Amino acid sequence: MDDNRILFVDLDGTLIKEDLSNLAFINFLRKKPFLLLIYLIIFLFKGKSFLKEKISTGFEVPIEKLKFNQACLEYIKKVKNHHRVVYLISGSHQLLVDQIDQHLRIFFESFGTKKNFNMVGINKVKFINDELKILNFDYLGNSSQDLPIWNYTKRIIYTNVSSDLKKVIFKSKLDKLEIKEKFI
Repeated sequence: MDDNRILFVDLDGTLIKEDLSNLAFINFLRKKPFLLLIYLIIFLFKGKSFLKEKISTGFEVPIEKLKFNQACLEYIKKVKNHHRVVYLISGSHQLLVDQIDQHLRIFFESFGTKKNFNMVGINKVKFINDELKILNFDYLGNSSQDLPIWNYTKRIIYTNVSSDLKKVIFKSKLDKLEIKEKFI
């Protein structure tokens, strides 16, 4: 374990089994279907970050119903015991990510999609490099959207990946660390 390397942890599908943006979308659809239709039309011009903000505003994350990946939580605690800084980073909107962060209280800080910036894929790398000025980091993720991020790390740390993604990961020349998912 590299004691100097910062760890970024993905949220949806990695730390929790669910996708918070999907939960917020379903909630908004149930409560305000007509308004959602209007937002979907506007989304065509303003992008995903706009839509994520609109559907996330006022949504209370049902934390008691979420399935947390206990193996990831144990890994994060282990990393923190080695005095490493750990951030939560997600494509879900900042409003939702903050609720998870406040519930767990284990991250140095949390980052999510904001008004004009969709925090997914290569955008995560741009944010980490350009905004946080961090070039040397580890990343714990679970999806093909994480492949561009792992290209900027020295090690692929993964959990809850599909068999197809696992094949792609195994082809990489980077070091690999699998965290066996244990959702509870």
